Amino acid sequence: MGGVSQSVQTAAVDSRVKIDPLSSANRKAKPCMAKRSGQAGTVVKKGLKWHLRYLHDTPEGRVRKSIPLGEISELTKTEAKRLGAQWLAENGINTPQYLQRATAVPTFDSALERWKGACLVNFKPSGRDSARYSVGKHIEPRFRGMLLEKVDKQAVQLWINDLKGAMAPKTARNNVKYLKMILNWSDVGTRDWKLRLPELPEDEQRWFTAVEVRLIIDEATGQYKVLFRLAYATGMRAGELFGLHIEDFDFVLGTVSVRRSTYRNTENSPKTKSSKGRKIFLDDVTVEEVKALVGDRTTGRVFMTKNGTPLKDGDVCRYVLKPICKKLGIPFGGMHAFRHGRVSRMDEMGVSEKVRLTEVGHTTLEMNQKYTHVSDERRKQIAQRLAI
Repeated sequence: MGGVSQSVQTAAVDSRVKIDPLSSANRKAKPCMAKRSGQAGTVVKKGLKWHLRYLHDTPEGRVRKSIPLGEISELTKTEAKRLGAQWLAENGINTPQYLQRATAVPTFDSALERWKGACLVNFKPSGRDSARYSVGKHIEPRFRGMLLEKVDKQAVQLWINDLKGAMAPKTARNNVKYLKMILNWSDVGTRDWKLRLPELPEDEQRWFTAVEVRLIIDEATGQYKVLFRLAYATGMRAGELFGLHIEDFDFVLGTVSVRRSTYRNTENSPKTKSSKGRKIFLDDVTVEEVKALVGDRTTGRVFMTKNGTPLKDGDVCRYVLKPICKKLGIPFGGMHAFRHGRVSRMDEMGVSEKVRLTEVGHTTLEMNQKYTHVSDERRKQIAQRLAI
């Protein structure tokens, strides 16, 4: 018996000896972000208010924060604790998603994706294509992978310096505008940055005088004769002209209403709110020429390709307007030169700023002034009238 008892005791001792001690991972350790189970926060008095103290996660670690819950005179500590727990739950402080967002290091890539998803999608098609090209060609390659905090004023200015010799000043300024949009959307304040941008040249925008317009109309054939006349008579943008339907004309009143614009075979709303729905009065000659062009048709596009699709600005300029200008021996101007010419002609005739804004759909007098030009002939006439 003694031998059996001795063997049991020995086995018990052996079994106890074989039990492994607690590993370092099972010992009590300091708070760990990766192993946290949640937090309830601590309610404390600060002055006359209850405050909730809690731990806020950042890429650098956890920091203590405090928020006010209410007046001590209006809440008991128990009620304050209940409000604190409710606030932690509503803000998802104890969720894995919160921890992932809070500890993620913000980069330019993440800022760009947020801007694309929230802002770029709201651009009009033409503006969206231009922005997407500029960002992909000139912005993203430079700042891809950089920490957002590193895309600061100095880094942007160095990038601008490189742009100056690589593209036209206006193009460079547009790229800077897109970059600032992206940064501002991620709360990187750029409004106070004093950047040295490329200076815009003082070259005057090409515009057609009344004499040049008459020559171009006389030289044009078919629908383009009417298109160029209407472009000058209304000052409409090219996309607005290409988007005209017969229903937009009131041949009795002699008016045309701007209801849409086209871009790459798609119809969209006009460029600005002040452009949409504006009604423009036409002279009798223009009304008759439009009526002759549409003939017996009562619906459909006024101007179109052989396939019935909308005209494109680039094609009209390249294959019709530019050859006409070359044949006439006048400097080339695009479809926008008619619009500039119309505003300048109205100024020359003493048309009020209010009427000019309404006719062309501008939103500010400053923009109207940019479209106003004075011919050498008029300047010479003014000099003669001012002579003493």
